[in-house]
Amino acid sequence: MTLVYLDTETTGLDPQRHEIWELAYAVDDGPIRFGVVAHSLRCADPTALRMNGYGERGDRLSFSLTVEEECRDALTGSTLVAANPAFDASFLRARWGVAPWRYRLLDVEAYAMGALGYDTPKGLKDIAADLRGRGHEIPEPDHSAAADVATLRACHLALRSIYGGTR
Repeated sequence: MTLVYLDTETTGLDPQRHEIWELAYAVDDGPIRFGVVAHSLRCADPTALRMNGYGERGDRLSFSLTVEEECRDALTGSTLVAANPAFDASFLRARWGVAPWRYRLLDVEAYAMGALGYDTPKGLKDIAADLRGRGHEIPEPDHSAAADVATLRACHLALRSIYGGTR
């Protein structure tokens, strides 16, 4: 089973009104690919843009003509792994009109509940901190798509080791 670790940064929370502006993904243990994708700020939510650093990074990041197409190809028939994958999947589905990934999504935030003894799901930042506290090397997420994919993948691998799983 191919795993595609994915994160998006968006212009808001509603996939019918807002758009992806930054996309990052990694296939299994491969390199993280990322870039800014075509988007409009016409309906953007200023709060969302502040949270995800659009003003500080959005105009300085490289625009990529291929990262989105490559991501879609990588996702075809693969398992999408994310922190709250329903969010990312809803934006991709709205953008592409299809869901090319396998029908089951792997939610690292839900996956962490059993391994870390949570009663309710926690966000990626808290999961990463808890795993670091248990001796795992986990990079700090920063609301950039690429850094969050690195954190996401490290958290998933650490959680899998806690569960005793292998591929």
